[in-house]
Amino acid sequence: MLGIITLLIALCTQIGFLIYRMVTKNRQMKVAHTIRLTAFALFTLLLATGSYWWGFRWMGLFILLAVLAIFSGIYFIKKTRMEKDYKGWRTIFSCVNGCVLLAVCILPGILFPQFKPVASTGPYTVNTESITFVDASRTDPFSEAGENRKLTVQFWYPDTGAAADSYPLLVFSHGSFGYRGSNLSTFENLASNGYVVCSIDHSYHAFFARHTDGSTTLVNTQFLSDAVSITNEEYDEQTTYQKTHEWLALRTADMDFVLDEILNNAQEEMPEFIYSIINEEKIGLFGHSLGGAAAAQLARERQNVDAVIVIDGTMIGEELGFENGQAALNADPYPVPLLNLYNESHYEDAKELGEAYNNLSASARGIEAYDVVIRGSGHLNFTDLPLFSPALAHMLGTGEADSRYCIETMNQIVLDFFNYTLKNAGTLHLQAEY
Repeated sequence: MLGIITLLIALCTQIGFLIYRMVTKNRQMKVAHTIRLTAFALFTLLLATGSYWWGFRWMGLFILLAVLAIFSGIYFIKKTRMEKDYKGWRTIFSCVNGCVLLAVCILPGILFPQFKPVASTGPYTVNTESITFVDASRTDPFSEAGENRKLTVQFWYPDTGAAADSYPLLVFSHGSFGYRGSNLSTFENLASNGYVVCSIDHSYHAFFARHTDGSTTLVNTQFLSDAVSITNEEYDEQTTYQKTHEWLALRTADMDFVLDEILNNAQEEMPEFIYSIINEEKIGLFGHSLGGAAAAQLARERQNVDAVIVIDGTMIGEELGFENGQAALNADPYPVPLLNLYNESHYEDAKELGEAYNNLSASARGIEAYDVVIRGSGHLNFTDLPLFSPALAHMLGTGEADSRYCIETMNQIVLDFFNYTLKNAGTLHLQAEY
C-alpha cells in the first residue's frame, strides 16, 4: 500500500506540475528545482524516521531524488542561468520521462511492500551467523569447472549470555529454487524458544546462494526448467521419477554433509559460541517441498535423527523403485516421529490415494506420525514469501487463507512438534485441520 501511495503522489505531482507549466507557458525551472530539493529532503526525513525502510525497496528512489537534488543545488548556486524557451512538446516529454523514472524506482516498493514482521514467541534474543562449507569428497554435478560441492548455511540461535545450557539442533532444507532465508520467521521463532537452527542454501537448487567469500551461485537454468516441467506434468512418470530422485540424492547428501560438519567440526569451521550450545543428542530435520523430502529421507539413513517435519512436500524417498508404470513404496516402519503439514489441495489429493500415497504410507507405518492440513492454504503459504512479496507469492501459488494466519499457525505447529519430540514438553495437542 505504501508503494502505491508513493507512486500516486509522485505521478500526481508530475502531472500537476505539467499542467501548471502548460497554463503559464513557462518552464518554471525555479519551481521545478525547488520541488526536487523539497522531495529529497522530505524523503530523507521519512527514511530517517523509519516511515520508509532503508534497503533495496527504496534505494532506487533515494538515488534518483539525490541526483536530482544535486543538480537542483547547482542550479541555485550558479550565478548565471541559461534558460531554454518554453516548448509544449518538450514539457510533455519531460513529464513522461519523469513519470517512467519514478515508476521504475518505486516498483520494488510495490512488489515487495513493507510489512509487519511475524513476532517471535520465545524469551531469547536471536543471533545469526553464516558459514560456507566445502565438501572435498564430492564434485558438484552442476559445476562446469569440476569444483567441489560448496554449501553456505545460516544459523539462528538463542543469545544465552554466559549460560552454559545446550539446545536441540534443527536442520532445514528449502524448496526448489527457494533459498536459506525462505522461512525466516520460523527460524527466528524456534531460536527464540531455545533451538539452534541451521538452514542450507543448496547451491544451484537455490534461486541464489550468497557465500561468505562474497561470491554468488545462481539457480541452474536446466534444473529450473525441469522443475517447472514436472510441476506442469509435462514429463512422463519414468522421467519424473529419475529426475526427482537425482535431486533427492543431492539434497540428502547435502544435509548429511552439513550435519556431519556441524557435529564433528573436523575442520574447526564452526564458531565456538554456536558449537558449544548444541545438544548433539537432540536433532530434528525439517524442510519445505523438495527440502521436506530430503529431510524425511535422511532420517531413514541416519541413526541420530530424532524427529522430522515435512512441510508440504512429497516424500520421494519412500519410492524404492519404479516398475510397471508405478513406484514401489517402502514397507519398513518410518523410524522417528513424523509430522506432515499439507496445503489444502495437496491434502485432498493425498486422501484420494490413501496409503498408496508416499506420505500417508509412511504415516501409516511410522512409529508416531501426524498429518495436518491448513485449510485454504497454498504451497507458498508455508514460506514467508506472501508477506515479503504478495504479488509474486500469489503468482507462484498461494491459497485463499490469510497469509499471516498461515505462517503464524505453521510456526506454532512446528514449535509444538519439536518441543514435544525433542524437549519432552508434555502432551502434543495438534488438530488434524486448521
